[in-house]
Amino acid sequence: MFRFDKEQEVFEFGGVKMGGQPGQYPTVLISTMFYGKHKIVTDEDKGIFNKDQADDLWHIQQEMGDITGVPYINQIVGETSEAIINFIDWFVEIDDKTAFLIDSSAGDVRAAAAKYCTEIGVADRAIHNSINASINEEEIAAVTESDLDAAIVLAFNATDPSVKGKMDILEIGGTGQAKGMLEVAKDCGITRPIVDVAAMPPGAGAGATVRSIMAVKGHLGLPTGGGFHNMASAWDWLKKFKKEHKEAYMPTDIGTNLVCQVVGADCLLYGPIENVRSVFPAVALVDIMLAETAKDLGIEIMDPNHPINKLV
Repeated sequence: MFRFDKEQEVFEFGGVKMGGQPGQYPTVLISTMFYGKHKIVTDEDKGIFNKDQADDLWHIQQEMGDITGVPYINQIVGETSEAIINFIDWFVEIDDKTAFLIDSSAGDVRAAAAKYCTEIGVADRAIHNSINASINEEEIAAVTESDLDAAIVLAFNATDPSVKGKMDILEIGGTGQAKGMLEVAKDCGITRPIVDVAAMPPGAGAGATVRSIMAVKGHLGLPTGGGFHNMASAWDWLKKFKKEHKEAYMPTDIGTNLVCQVVGADCLLYGPIENVRSVFPAVALVDIMLAETAKDLGIEIMDPNHPINKLV
């Protein structure tokens, strides 16, 4: 398809490399577990869940990664400090290598998770989600004092969803922040940033979401991605249509990821881990297309487990 003139950064997370030119490395898939109303969770406040079901879900993701060559990271969501600590304990026990995002809608919970990951010695695998325009001083201090050096840096601009608005929030600041989010992240000790371009639904900036992937990589050269499935899940028309036509949802959901993958996204937060068997083959196919094009452009494929080496 194309290559960027800008030199592209490549960072490693739990043995998985992310970044580079399109096709050079396989796209990293990021699953989500323990999200709101996740059926395996019986008490969201205390973090009580069905361990056997969680184990099964994670083992399926590992299996699909082995089959396709598509690498993966997990996103752990918790709405209380007690809950997210319980979820982290489960994950580091079942998997001693894979990187994971620590995520919550509450800044104090994210801060507690950063502190806890440092205490138990897994900060090198933890990725803070996220450094964003609403981050407060307490959370900044917690990340700075932790051993974490990786974070999602969110390009969400509440007043301007355009490509320029996203770049401004990353480099200049705004919506209450005097610094750009990348500078805030650097001040926190983040040396492995991943830019999340903040996916918006159709009619509210979906086009700018896709264009901003190329803008970020072309201008900054940083690993870039996002929760692109949100473009489908937040689409009002589809919400109504799928009530009578459930079969319409998953192709639309996966399609948002593939479009963004084609234009250079390095990682895809693909949503509920239950979708793992649907997402991995589709992403592997596009990875093969990107790798074929990369070879035509003189780019070396750097991962021996790339789907092009396993599935063709």
